[in-house]
Amino acid sequence: MFALGSLMLVQTMTVNAISIYQKDVKMKEILQVITANNGVLPKGYDDTSREHAQDIFNPFGQFEITLETPYSTRYFVVELTGNVVTKVSTENIAAVDNRKALEYAAQIYGTEPGYGTLDSYRYLYTKNGDRSMMVFLYFQNEVKEIATLFSISVTVSAVTLLVLLAIIYLLSKNAMKPVAESIKKQKQFITDAGHELKTPLTIISADAEVLEMCHGENEWTASIKNQTSRMNVLVKNLVELTKLNEAQDTSERTNFSLSDAVIETASDFESRAKINGQSLIFSVSPSIRYFGNEAEIRQLVSILCDNAIKYTDKGGTIKISLYRSGTSTYLDIFNTTEYVNPSSVSRLFDRFYRGDSSRSRETGGYGIGLSIAKAIVDRHKGKIKAIANGTKEITFRVTL
Repeated sequence: MFALGSLMLVQTMTVNAISIYQKDVKMKEILQVITANNGVLPKGYDDTSREHAQDIFNPFGQFEITLETPYSTRYFVVELTGNVVTKVSTENIAAVDNRKALEYAAQIYGTEPGYGTLDSYRYLYTKNGDRSMMVFLYFQNEVKEIATLFSISVTVSAVTLLVLLAIIYLLSKNAMKPVAESIKKQKQFITDAGHELKTPLTIISADAEVLEMCHGENEWTASIKNQTSRMNVLVKNLVELTKLNEAQDTSERTNFSLSDAVIETASDFESRAKINGQSLIFSVSPSIRYFGNEAEIRQLVSILCDNAIKYTDKGGTIKISLYRSGTSTYLDIFNTTEYVNPSSVSRLFDRFYRGDSSRSRETGGYGIGLSIAKAIVDRHKGKIKAIANGTKEITFRVTL
């Protein structure tokens, strides 16, 4: 509707602009004819046979003067020789007498010859030696016609848009119904499948423990327990992501200390960073509060910190920053890493996308965490993006 409205606006403005251009051409043509005929638009004059007569398919063509034009044109003429008025003609206009005609002529006398506008009149001022002629053409009727056309065109366009909006609104419900049903079924399938997978995964894990009790631990039972554990985490994340993407957000929101939430959540990763030989630096502005779901925001910080530790090399640096700028709050998670292609950073939030699949297998990544982070930010009407400048570092910036 926005695109259609923009198109109709351009169309309406174009039609009105062409109308204004045509009126201007018409007035100039009439002024030229009067000037060429010594201040008279002769009755019986007809230029429809002239080569430049307007073509109905060419809106920019010249105006044609017909036999009826002299009877519908209101004008007056003032002629001078030197500084002496030699002719004042007001018989073709009722609103101006000779005195007013001279007053109008006095206002433009001495200016540069050419076209101009004075009050309700369009004029043509010409000089030939010491002889001057000023022809004034009343054009308020044309102004009224332009205003009427503008009013009608805008009203028709607005009504048309409203009618189309109503039609599209009513029809789109039926048109989008299959899509909405498909999305709903997809989400329901993930939820149902998640619940159905939990039982066999639990049984497999329990059977592996029984085998270890009976025959002792070996590489096969350890592999079974490891893979079932990974599957449990994957199923849990998929179900959680589906819930976060639900259209209705019924989560409880409170006004809490965002600064405390970030510091407390990120501090839990200090021991992991220390074991990996990584530097964890905090730059958190105090007393920043935020209205939202505290548990989800803590989960967001946890996901981003976990991601940073997983993909930061040994001896690398992780920096967590929280600050306000204007009316927005920014959370930056910076970490050094292997080379990141700037063109691929936008895909990091796609489900199951992993920038480095070999590193993900080592660290147990699934490509779900950042999707959950984006879903949490979207639920809070914020923005999240990854910033990489082609160097061995990356920053995830959350704007709340």
